[in-house]
Amino acid sequence: MAELLDTLFQRIWLILAITLLAVAAGVAFAMLSTPIYRADALIQVERPKSTTLSSIEAAAEALGGGDSPISGEIEILRSREVLMQAIESTQADITVKVANRFPVIGEWMARRYEGGSGLAEPLFGLEGYAWGGEELTLAQFEVPNQAYGASFLLSANKGGFVLTDAQGNELARGPLQQSVPFETAGGTGRIAVSALQANENTTFEISRMAPITAYRHVRDGLSVEEAALMSNILRISYEHPDMRFASALVNAIAAGYLKQNVERRSAEARQSLEFLDTQLPAIKRQVSQAEEALNTYRKDTSTFSVDSTVGSLLGQSVDAEKRRLELELQREALLDRYQPNHPSVRVIDEQLATTVRELEKLNKEVNNLPEAQRDLLRLQRDADVSSQLYIALLNNAEQLRVAKAGTVGNVRVIDFAMADTNPVAPNKPMIVAIAGVLGLALGVAVAFIARLLRPTVRDADEAERSTGMAVYVTVPESAQQQKLLTRKQRLSRLGTSTAGTSRLLAVSHPEDPAIESLRSLRTGLAFALMGARDRNIAITGPTASVGKTFVAANLSVLLASAGKRILLIDADLRRPRLGHYFGYNKVAGLSNVLAGTAKLDDVLLKSTQDGLVLDVLPAGLIPPNPGELLLSDDFRQLLADMQERYDHVVLDTAPVLPVADTLAIIQHVSTVFMVGRAEQSTARELRDATRKLASVGQRPKGLIFNGLKLSRIGYGYKYAYGYKAG
Repeated sequence: MAELLDTLFQRIWLILAITLLAVAAGVAFAMLSTPIYRADALIQVERPKSTTLSSIEAAAEALGGGDSPISGEIEILRSREVLMQAIESTQADITVKVANRFPVIGEWMARRYEGGSGLAEPLFGLEGYAWGGEELTLAQFEVPNQAYGASFLLSANKGGFVLTDAQGNELARGPLQQSVPFETAGGTGRIAVSALQANENTTFEISRMAPITAYRHVRDGLSVEEAALMSNILRISYEHPDMRFASALVNAIAAGYLKQNVERRSAEARQSLEFLDTQLPAIKRQVSQAEEALNTYRKDTSTFSVDSTVGSLLGQSVDAEKRRLELELQREALLDRYQPNHPSVRVIDEQLATTVRELEKLNKEVNNLPEAQRDLLRLQRDADVSSQLYIALLNNAEQLRVAKAGTVGNVRVIDFAMADTNPVAPNKPMIVAIAGVLGLALGVAVAFIARLLRPTVRDADEAERSTGMAVYVTVPESAQQQKLLTRKQRLSRLGTSTAGTSRLLAVSHPEDPAIESLRSLRTGLAFALMGARDRNIAITGPTASVGKTFVAANLSVLLASAGKRILLIDADLRRPRLGHYFGYNKVAGLSNVLAGTAKLDDVLLKSTQDGLVLDVLPAGLIPPNPGELLLSDDFRQLLADMQERYDHVVLDTAPVLPVADTLAIIQHVSTVFMVGRAEQSTARELRDATRKLASVGQRPKGLIFNGLKLSRIGYGYKYAYGYKAG
C-alpha cells in the first residue's frame, strides 16, 4: 500500500495537471455545447359518456378483452395524421442555420447575444463571421423530390436575397415577401423570404427533408406517456435547441390531436345515428302493434290488469325482454364495425345468452298461470318492452346528434406548452464532475503507467538491491537549495547580474540535512581512498540533472573547511554547471588551458574565505572537441601536476551514458563516485553506467543516493531527529 501511495505522491503534479486539464475540457464542453430545451403539454383523455353502443366496449375493456384506451391514444398522437399536420404548420421539415459562425466559440457567442437588439458587433474586427442576432424566416421553401435533404446557401443583399447551391452556383435572386422560382436537381422549386436580418457576408444554410423523413425525425424525438398510472392524463414532450420551436411543435401536435379526436367522435356518432335511424321506425311500429293487441284483448275479455300476485313476474319479464332486445340491437350495430370474434361482440354474446336463459326460466313460470292471466301478461309485457325500448333509443339518438355536431370530444388540453428558458441538457455540473473524476482516474493511470515504463529507484535499499553497489550516503532533498537556485533564476529573468553570488548550501545553510549527509561522506572518504594511486575524486552520474554538480561543489567546500587543500575542476565541457554555485558566468578555464590559450594560474578562482583553500577551475569556453581535449596528454599532465599542490582534486564530470567524456577522465582517476537521484534515476541507468565505466577498467567506489524526498511514505522517520549546539 505504501508503495502505491508513494507512486501517487511521486507524480502528484502530473496527476493534478491531467485532472485540471480534464476539468478545463469538461468546463469548455459544458459551456460550448448547444443547450437543449424541453417543451411539454398535458392532455386529459376522458371516458366517453355512456350510450347504448359504448357500454359494451367499456365492458370488453373491463374484462381485459379490449385494447387500452390510453395506449391507443398514445399511438394516435404519434400517428402520421397528427404529426404531419404539426410538421406542416411549424415548418419542422425545414432546417435553417447560420453557416459562417466563428469556429468552436461562434455558436456560444451567438447564444450569449440572444435577446440583443440588432446584430452583434464583430469580435476582433472579424467581419467575415456572424456573431449573433441573425434571423431568417421562410414563408415558402419548396424543392423537387430529388433535392430533399440537399443543402442550399442563402445570403442577404440590398433589399433581398441570393440563393445558391452547395457548390456556389446561383439559383435565384429576389426581394423579400415575394415567391421566387428556381431550378435544381432537374425540377422547379420556390422560395419566399418573409424576414431577413443579417449582414451581407452572412450565409444561411437551409434544407428540406422528405415528408416521411421529417415525420420519423419528429416521432423519434417525441415523448408521449401517461403522467401517472391510471390517470388518463398524457404528457407530450419534445426536446430541441430552439425553445420557441419546441413549444410551437408540441402545441401544434396537441391542437391536431384535439381536432382529429372531435372529428373521430363526430364520425362515430354519425355512424351510430344512422343505424338507430334505420331501427326507430320498425320499433315504433312494434310499439303500435303491441299496444293495439293489448287494447283489443282487454276489450274482448274485459280483463284490464293482471292479478297482484303476478305483477312482480310481469316486471321481471319486461326487464329481461327489454335487455334482450337492446342487446340484439347493440350486436347488430357492433357487427357493422367489428368481426364476430371481436372482444366486444363476444362480451355481448355472453350477456345475450344469460338474458335468454333468464327469459326461458320466466316463461316457464308464465306458462303455469291461468290462460287469461298468461295471455294478458304476455301482451302487457310486449307493450311495455316496446315502449321503453323506443324511448331509450330516442334518448340515445338525441345524444348522438349532439356528438355529431362536433363541438366536444373526449379529450381536452389541460396545459399548453410554454417556452422554457432553462435547458434540460447539458447538465453542466454533472459534466464537470465526470470530467474531474475521469481526469483523476486518467492521471492515476498515467502515473502508474509511467512507473511501469520508467521504474525509478525510490530509496537506498532498492538502489543497492538493483545495482549491487554500496550506497555511501543518502542525501535528502533540500528545500533551501531549491530556494537559492530559484532566487538566481528570478534575478536572471530581471536582468540582474548574479556574478560573484555564491549558491553553496554548505556556506549559507551548513546545518541543512543534505549537508549533514555530505559530512558523513567526507568522513567515509578516508576509507574509500585507502590504497588509491592518486588523490583525484571524480563525481559522475548516469544522466544529467541527478545532482552531481551539487554534490561535487558542496563536498569540496566541506573538505576545504576540514583543512584540506582542494581543487575543484568543472570537467563537464559540454554543459558546465559549477558557475551556478560559485557565482561566475562564462570565464576562461580548463578548455582554454588544454587548448594552450590560457595559463592555469590565470584562470583558477581562489577562495575568498580566510583559512579556506578551495580553488575552482572552470570549464572555460565550450570547445568543439571536448572528448579529444580530455584524452590529451596535457590533461593527464595537468592532473599529475596538481597532486603536489592539493590534498584532493575533485572533478565534476559529464554524465556517463549520453557522452564518452567521462571515460577519458577516469583513466587518470582512482576514486569514482556515482550519483543517482531518487525517483529520477532508474536501476537500468545505474547498471548501464557502471558497466560503461567498467569497460575502461574503472568501477565506482559506491553510490551517492541524492534527492531523497522525506515526505514519502516510510521515509520521514529516517531523518526525524535533529541535534543542534546551544
